[in-house]
Amino acid sequence: MKLKSLMTICISLLMISNSYSQDKKPNIVLFFVDDMGWKDPAFMGSDYHETPNLDQMASEGFVFHNAYSAGPNCAPSRASLMSGQYSPRHGKVAVWNSKRGPEEQMRLEPVPDQGLPLENYTLAEALRDGGYKTGIFGKWHIQGTASEQGFDVDGETDASEINFKETDDPKDIYSLTEKACQFLEDQKDQPFFLFLSHHTVHTKWEARQPMIDYFEGKPKGEIHKNAQYAAMVKHTDESMGIIMKKLKDLGIDDNTIVIFTSDNGAIGRVKQTPLRGAKGMLYEGGIRVPLVVRWPLGISPATSTAPIINIDFYPTFLELAGIKKAKDKVLDGESFVPLLTQKKESLSRSTIYYHYPIYLDGKNARGARDQYFRNRPTTVAINGDWKLLFFHEEYVLDGGEKNMDSNHMVELYNLKEDPSESKDLSLVEIKKRDEMLKDLKKWMKKTNAPLAMKKTPENYRPVYKRGDHKKKHSN
Repeated sequence: MKLKSLMTICISLLMISNSYSQDKKPNIVLFFVDDMGWKDPAFMGSDYHETPNLDQMASEGFVFHNAYSAGPNCAPSRASLMSGQYSPRHGKVAVWNSKRGPEEQMRLEPVPDQGLPLENYTLAEALRDGGYKTGIFGKWHIQGTASEQGFDVDGETDASEINFKETDDPKDIYSLTEKACQFLEDQKDQPFFLFLSHHTVHTKWEARQPMIDYFEGKPKGEIHKNAQYAAMVKHTDESMGIIMKKLKDLGIDDNTIVIFTSDNGAIGRVKQTPLRGAKGMLYEGGIRVPLVVRWPLGISPATSTAPIINIDFYPTFLELAGIKKAKDKVLDGESFVPLLTQKKESLSRSTIYYHYPIYLDGKNARGARDQYFRNRPTTVAINGDWKLLFFHEEYVLDGGEKNMDSNHMVELYNLKEDPSESKDLSLVEIKKRDEMLKDLKKWMKKTNAPLAMKKTPENYRPVYKRGDHKKKHSN
């Protein structure tokens, strides 16, 4: 009788505990790395890199095999993530300057970068106003300061080469991790959003010598071979391991959503076979990234080939946190919670877009369209297996659509059959080409996406139409 009573009490306590866990808002950790390619983690197919902590996370979480950054390099991607919007709405189209490379080879005047306005109501602000304590540790690289855009705690550190020589801490990765762990310790009793935004694996590559020596003694892979880069990847994985252990030690692991991804594709020196291109390009190698989501209390291990883009994080985090979208906030992304909970296999949207109306230098870059630039002004649509690239120069200067069969204004690829984007089908699949171009131009009109324009004696300064930058929002 006593044993039965004891068991009843234990079951009741367990039910109370489970009810409390279900009712409590989940914590959110966004582990965001710099320039890590789609195939860099071992669980994504690297034949040389070692990422045991990420591999474990992938085995316990939800892996997206067709995940995308919202830009081919850091600042535009980060601005889109924080705003939940495509670049035409927020104006951050470049890293500092939209005219990079030999100007004599620039046929058009690119759209100037305007930065992410401080008035744009960010993801961090929405979570903070919804009851979350918000902290960023690492790279911001957008506009103003992180504390001006919704972060209660801004823990930037020194990731300089000089600092590495003095501390043997590559890109300050372990210092940032330590500060992030302190944030977890301080906020363990309330909902929090931790944005751990590492400077790894961005160049200049840094790694501790014993780790480099380890990879130097290891057989090279067919895809990946660089010991210094592999060591950086391993350091980054160790940071993830430290964070995951801290969550478990604090007893908050089960109700913490951890997301791992990258701000854009890898640099050209790091192959992403079979993908074409690299950072700074709108070919798949520049925008495809690893993405894993782990939440023991809320989702089961699974995989998906549905295309996810980082503008989707904003509505997804709001839904997971039980926070309503501000009424006057425009969001271009779509919550992928139905995928995580396996209620759906795909999202309702049919197409994702990119607008990159700038010149980005990169002489003889592997996979680029020409020898001078990684990117010329371009807009892109990805619809299912199909991808259309629309080039502004040929549209504006070479006869546009009426000469489309000869001016190389568009490229069309079937990503399922040709992930390396080596077979341009724009002169073969005419119906699909025209259908996607029509849709793309409709989207450009909807989002006020400006084209790069003809060079004129006047100082060309196109302005994005702002309509979503009031700081006071109603929920």
